[in-house]
Amino acid sequence: MELARYKAVLCEGAAEEAIINILLDDHRLIFEREELLEEKPLRIRQAERFETRYLRKGFSDKISIIRILDSKNENFKLSKAYKSKVDVINIVTAPEIEMLIIINEECIKIFVNPEKTK
Repeated sequence: MELARYKAVLCEGAAEEAIINILLDDHRLIFEREELLEEKPLRIRQAERFETRYLRKGFSDKISIIRILDSKNENFKLSKAYKSKVDVINIVTAPEIEMLIIINEECIKIFVNPEKTK
């Protein structure tokens, strides 16, 4: 599948967003940060919220939505009006990805014992 001119990377959580930012900064993806809506990954999980905030702006071309999430069961149902204008690509990450970010960001103590941060 070829990506559309407009692209949106939707991240489920902070770990997914951190990974995408690292990959974008290191130019490891097939697109650049400047090609993204708002030039950054977006923390949007609901299709309705994405429609309201972005799709109603009247893009002239298709939009590729790349969803980074850790569950195959996440529902992302677009309205009929937008289905033909959007390609949705789901990328499901492994739980180990979040652990790598936790370790990289030196947050393992907070992850293991969150009570100590209060």
